[in-house]
Formats: sequence, structure tokens, C-alpha cells
Amino acid sequence: MIYDLAILGGGPAGYSAAFEAVKLGLSVILFEKQELGGTCLNRGCVPTKFLEHTAELYYQAYNSRGYGIISEKPLLDYLAVCEKKENVISELRTGLEQSMRLKKIEIVNGFAEVRERGHIICGGKDYEASNILIATGSVPSELFVEGALTSDDILELKNLPKSLKIIGGGVVASEFAYIFNLLGVEVTIAIRGERILRKWDKEIAVALTQNFRKRGIKIITNQTSEQLSEKTAEITLSAAGRKPNLCGVDPSLIETDENGGIVVESNFKTKTENIFAAGDVISKSPMLAHTAMEQGKTVARVIFGKGNESPSAVVECIYTSPEAASVGLNEAEAKKMGILFVSAKCNMRSNARTLISGAERSFIKIIAEKNTRKIIGAQLFCDRASDIADELALGINHGFTVEGLLKSARPHPSFCEALTDAAEALSEKLNEV
Repeated sequence: MIYDLAILGGGPAGYSAAFEAVKLGLSVILFEKQELGGTCLNRGCVPTKFLEHTAELYYQAYNSRGYGIISEKPLLDYLAVCEKKENVISELRTGLEQSMRLKKIEIVNGFAEVRERGHIICGGKDYEASNILIATGSVPSELFVEGALTSDDILELKNLPKSLKIIGGGVVASEFAYIFNLLGVEVTIAIRGERILRKWDKEIAVALTQNFRKRGIKIITNQTSEQLSEKTAEITLSAAGRKPNLCGVDPSLIETDENGGIVVESNFKTKTENIFAAGDVISKSPMLAHTAMEQGKTVARVIFGKGNESPSAVVECIYTSPEAASVGLNEAEAKKMGILFVSAKCNMRSNARTLISGAERSFIKIIAEKNTRKIIGAQLFCDRASDIADELALGINHGFTVEGLLKSARPHPSFCEALTDAAEALSEKLNEV
């Protein structure tokens, strides 16, 4: 049998492409050497967000005196936490597999290789397909500190350490610092540069740094390689990024960039006809599950002949408290691109829901192009930022002006009504220039 589409990798890009392809009437076979769901479900988004939720429950259980709730400090059974985490992952993975089989997607468990166009080798068997999608994801970057754990490894711990040193200042490092700090671990972040979140809006980085230091998280900057390598905690986590996973892909079939990502065209085609790539494995990938899902669906549509839609504005999130989110351009990026812009911010101190929740420094900032008044970006550091940012992404995707954003009557009291305040401030500033 010649399949319409063969997919290497059962993560967000792979399974989303599979579902979209069968919906369009294409025959699909998917190869996965580990568990369905990829990094996101098994070693990333889902387990870390479960731990975050658990850590917040634990922290709130003995830090609610300000609300008149006085209780003894609860005991934490971390082994039970880990068991519950695995149960959640297993339930989601089982549901995903059942859905795929119901849709008649053939699943092959094993290490697959693409050695030539139209052919996949797995378990000594040759499978033929008209189109191939490489969605093999990413793996943690190499460790340069002996004995350090990767972000995959730390999720396998069954006992909490007394102290944790985290090398790296990106999103993964920030989320693990937040989780383990809430669980009572002494946390230190060590980085080479001047600040954490160097790719993010500076105001968010400063706000999160202040928040972390108030919580007792140490942030040590300007570290040398020797200083980063020093063992100053019971456990060291290397959270210095991930790299594309190209195992099983013949190098002659693809072109890669300096970071090892597969170079693709706007329709996710590689240099070889009928071979596509999507998700973490491609060049300049933001390595976000929701982005990978959209890319996988796009590949299926391109194969079917639907064509490629304009890329969506991507929401990036950091799941701390408050949450951080960014969509579209930030001020530094807009300035670098030579865009004339105006920005305005709503400080959440005047937001009723924020005061009720007890959140500290938080804000919503919106950026608009000066002449057209269209929204081009937003940065949020507030409760529910990951949810609120989606409204701004929708506005950017559909070319909303500031006035368009103001047409919504948002509920009161709510966190999202701060969008109205920020948009009103932005409208006033635009009228002045």
C-alpha cells in the first residue's frame, strides 16, 4: 500500500497533521519510537503544568493568612504527586491513541528512518508514501556540566532535593524555578548574561526577576563557564535550551541551519520534493506545542491542495504567578524593524480581580502602529495572561485597530477588563501624536 502521508513523530505536529489529513480523506501512517504525544504530553507542557498546579495548591494551603485562613503547614507526599502526574499523562496518552485509531490512522511503534524520497524503513520493513512529514521534535541540548540533569530527567525525580541550581534563564528555567521554590526547595538561577528572559520584553524580565527575588529565588548573573560548572546545590538542572532531533533522517534529503533545524519554505516543504517538516525540528522554530499543531495541520492542507494560509500571531507564555505572555512584536522588535509605533500600559493595581487575588506587580501593555492604529503586539504580566493574550492574537491576526479592541464590553470584575483600560490609554496616546 502507498500511503498519502507518512509521519515521523507522534507529537503535536505529527498527530495534528494526521488528524487533519484523515479529515481531508488522506490515508495516513504514523511512526513513533517512544510514547504518543511527544515532549509536550510526556516530558514538557503537561507534566510541568501539573507540577505547577500542585505547587500552587501546596503553597496556598499555608499562605492564606491574609484571607483569614489559618492552618498548619501541610505535608507534601512528592511520591504521590509523581504518581498522580503519571496517571494524568497516561490518561491523556490513552485518549490520544484511541482517537487516532478511531480515525483509522495506522500507528507503528518503532524507530523509523527516511533514507530516500517516498520510503520509510521501520523494523526492517519498507513503507511507501507519496508524502512524508518529518515531525521528530527536539531533545535537550548537550550538557556542559558533569552530572547535571536535563529538563526530561528532573521530571523523573521521586524525591525533592533540598537545593536546586538551574543553569539557564529562559522559559523552562523560569518555570522550574517557580515550581520548586513553591515546593520548598532552595532555588538558584545561574546565567551567563545580564538578565533572565533575554529574548523577552525587558519589562516582563524585570518584573519576573523582582517577583522571584521576593519569593527567595536567587538569580546570579554574568557567570563564567567555570562558575556555572561549580556544584553549589544538591541537584543541578541544565535548562539551556533544546535542539532539533534529526535521528533517522538522511542528511542528503534536507538542508539545515547553523542550529541544526531543517530549512523549510513557507509551506513547510524541504529541499526534497514531497518531504515536509514541522514543529520543533524546523529552522527558527519557537518550539511551542500550539505552533507545531498549526504547522502540522498546514502541511496536511498543502498536501491536499488547499494551499497555505497566512501565519498566525503566536502567543508565548510563562506559567508562573503572575503569568507572562507575549504576542506579536515587542517594543524593541518594532523599533529594530523601523516601525513607527505607540505603546500604552495598564497597571493592574487598579484591577479589582487582581487586588482580590493578591497579585503583586502586574500589567498589560499594548503596541499599535502609529499611522494605521492597528495592534501589532502585546506583553502581559498578570493573572490569566495566557488566556487573555489569545484575544490580542485574534486582534492582530484580523488587523484590529485600537478602536476595534475597544468594541468589546468585557465582564466586570475580571482580569481581562484591563485590556479595555490599556486600549483606552493607547487610544489617547495615539490621538496626541
